[in-house]
Amino acid sequence: MKCPNYNFKMKKNFCTHCGYMTNGNFINTKKLQEDSLLELYFGKNYEKITSNNNYIVPFIIGPVYIFCHNFYIEGIILILIEYLISTIFLCLNHAFLYVYVVKLLNFMYFAFSRLIWATILNLIYEKLTLKRLKKIKEKDKNYKETIQELYKKDNSLLILKYIVFTPIFFIIFVEILSYIYSYLGLI
Repeated sequence: MKCPNYNFKMKKNFCTHCGYMTNGNFINTKKLQEDSLLELYFGKNYEKITSNNNYIVPFIIGPVYIFCHNFYIEGIILILIEYLISTIFLCLNHAFLYVYVVKLLNFMYFAFSRLIWATILNLIYEKLTLKRLKKIKEKDKNYKETIQELYKKDNSLLILKYIVFTPIFFIIFVEILSYIYSYLGLI
């Protein structure tokens, strides 16, 4: 069934955009107000991001995804967390004598970490964006236009950011890892 107000597909007997329910009543909650801010910002990508259907890019590039979406401090923190966990895991793997076991464990770690990032990065992106949008709403009376323009501005060079920053952070990670390996005598 589609919402009579917005013509969107209704989920669980209510419209996630306006709160219209199939019985004719409306849900008026804080969540719907937050969703309307996110919908203004994401536009046609609203469903894709809020329902986590955009998992391929976070799977491939990991926490660089947050960095590229103009959350630089949060992105750097997540990248450092990934570097720390990866470094610890890869160094601990060298305690095993069997090369095939190490390769299998490295592959399993990589696949598992990528699945975790693909699962949570859109949620983190959504929460950080909502926090930013609430600040804009408090300060600006014409917040709707400002929010729509912000999305266009934030995503204008997004693919270029992915292409540039992903290799840069990968090279930094490899250099850090090689330094740690040489320091520990593992190379």
